[in-house]
Amino acid sequence: MPTFKLAQSTSLDLLTDDRLSAITDYYIQKLLQQNIAQLTAFPQDVISSDTTAVPSTDFCYSSIALFDRLRAIHRNLAPIVQRLEKLVLQHQTLRAEGRKYQFELSHVEEQIFRCFALKRTEAIIQAKILITDDTPETFRLLASTLIEQGYAVDQLPSGTSALDYIRHNQPDLILLDVMMSGMDGYEICERLKLDPQTCKIPVLFLSAIGDSPSKVKAFELGGVDYVTKPFQLEEVLARVEYQLKLYQQDQQKRSIIKENQPYKDFFENAIEGMFQSSVSGQYLRVNQALASLLGYESPQDLMESVQDIALQIYAIPQRRSQFVQHLEQFNTLKAFEVEVYCKNGDRIWVQETARAVRDSEQNLHYYEGTVHNITQHKQFQNQLEMFQRREELSNDHN
Repeated sequence: MPTFKLAQSTSLDLLTDDRLSAITDYYIQKLLQQNIAQLTAFPQDVISSDTTAVPSTDFCYSSIALFDRLRAIHRNLAPIVQRLEKLVLQHQTLRAEGRKYQFELSHVEEQIFRCFALKRTEAIIQAKILITDDTPETFRLLASTLIEQGYAVDQLPSGTSALDYIRHNQPDLILLDVMMSGMDGYEICERLKLDPQTCKIPVLFLSAIGDSPSKVKAFELGGVDYVTKPFQLEEVLARVEYQLKLYQQDQQKRSIIKENQPYKDFFENAIEGMFQSSVSGQYLRVNQALASLLGYESPQDLMESVQDIALQIYAIPQRRSQFVQHLEQFNTLKAFEVEVYCKNGDRIWVQETARAVRDSEQNLHYYEGTVHNITQHKQFQNQLEMFQRREELSNDHN
């Protein structure tokens, strides 16, 4: 993490009229201290040149010291003070709601840090960015800015070299100039989208041409965004970060799907009946074994035919309520015996083993479990009970 050159001060007099309330100042100091290991500075030109370097991991952030640094950029800090007072009030309100508004809470924290020209390192995706632009000035400006934000940046001036590089290095985002000598940006993007190895990489177009037909063409070819030159660096950074977050989320989803593939295969091919059902009593997912057990042609046939498990599957609907209550209380349920209807109206006995699936905040999402046919066992058990009763009656008569 880069070091901070901060002017240290111990007097609130330095803030003159641009002064935070004592409560807000204390609140912000605590917030900064809690995130000290994750904070990094914006570009170095925001830092006064006549200050002393202080290691970020050892320096206890104070609002005063940070305001001193901001004075090198802003002559009037009153708007920043007013904004911070409002943001802290929002933050306090959201925190009072617990985890309910975690995303909004994090967003407000980011805005507070930005007021001090700070940013969470975790908000910067450690990503590889390729700039394909044959204008040296554009590359130097973009590259230096992106590097300062923690990105790994490469630059290639031509489309041919870029295509070869992308196939072998797989950047997380491509900043692509439209107008280049030789192969232009449109053709590069089109080729990337036709290649299965590179089609998912987001392409953000850069162009001095800002007319609608140019933008429409860029999006039709698969571009995710379009920035017109001359551009504002803050705007470019915001667009880059947004696209990288979307890309990261997409990659995570693909990874989850890939990781869950073995379970999916096991679920679908298991010889025992398996299900996932909603809290309100519908099947979300069933396998062929369960469909066959209940006399349905396919999992889809079962799920489309049954809209209420309690009424259409359970012979005694109240047993479904007992099933749900037990899972809500204990999260797991073993050897739950229940008589159920088959598609043709026949009744069979099954034994269910299930669990409640919850998220990290313990919110209930659905139930999942296995189903075994125990009809023969129940018939044998009933016959045995009848035989025992007869024996008892016979002994009583004797």
